Amino acid sequence: MTADASEPPVFRFDDRDVTVAELEALLDAMNDAPMRFPAAAVFHRSLRSEDREATSLRHTLSVTLRHHGTLIGFLRVVTDHAYFYYLCDVMVHPAWQNQGLGSRLVESAVHECRRRGYMKIFLTALPGLEAFYQRFGFRATLSPVLTLRGEDEAQYPPLPPP
Repeated sequence: MTADASEPPVFRFDDRDVTVAELEALLDAMNDAPMRFPAAAVFHRSLRSEDREATSLRHTLSVTLRHHGTLIGFLRVVTDHAYFYYLCDVMVHPAWQNQGLGSRLVESAVHECRRRGYMKIFLTALPGLEAFYQRFGFRATLSPVLTLRGEDEAQYPPLPPP
């Protein structure tokens, strides 16, 4: 795939037409993207499955970027639809990177979250990308981000019974 600047890509918020197959194709393309961290780890490829991806697409908002109908950009918004919005899985096909399209995805998501009213908009920036997100008003908080990563489950202590 090569970028075709003759026709601009189309952005859409809450794109319910995203299919698992086209999201998988974009994730596959991201493996070839120049990234500071391996795309497989960033996008948790080892934990994804068709069934779980389909469930996720039904329960999250998708901000998409399409060119001639082909998915070339994606941003997932996980939300309670009232107060909290979490932006994740921000990706632009490698052939379309460095054209400001990732910025447009984030701008679109932040604009819509503001329009809906929000208490907080969260995201987790990879080290080195903080300045990118600060352009949209994001800033480091006093609270550290703690995470349990499914890929590391074998290293965690067993949970006590409920």
